[in-house]
Order: sequence, then structure tokens, then C-alpha cells
Amino acid sequence: MKRITTALTHRLVATAIKWSWAVQTAGERKQALGERMEAWAHRLAVRWGCVDDVLATITTETLRSR
Repeated sequence: MKRITTALTHRLVATAIKWSWAVQTAGERKQALGERMEAWAHRLAVRWGCVDDVLATITTETLRSR
């Protein structure tokens, strides 16, 4: 019985996740991916102790591209 319940739970969760992704637009998914990548890069910069250097580089490159 427990295996049936576990399998049903997994199936319900998988369906809910698929449905939530179907509801989102492609633009929202791209934005969410960008935010996750930005958070990952920030954690990496913090771990390596180069947050100020990274922010300065990004700011300089952004200002030059405009």
C-alpha cells in the first residue's frame, strides 16, 4: 500500500510541476533562468571573495555597451 501511495504522490507532484511550467510563458521561464544564473554567479563570487571586482567589471561593461 505504501508503494502505491508513494507512486501516486510522485505522479501528482510531477503533474503539478508540468502544469505549472505549461502555464508560464516562455519569457517568464527565461527571466527565471536568468535570475537563477545571476544568483549562482553571486554565490560563486562571494565564495571566491571577489564580489567587488565582479560588480565593478559588470558595471563598467554595462555602461560601455550603452
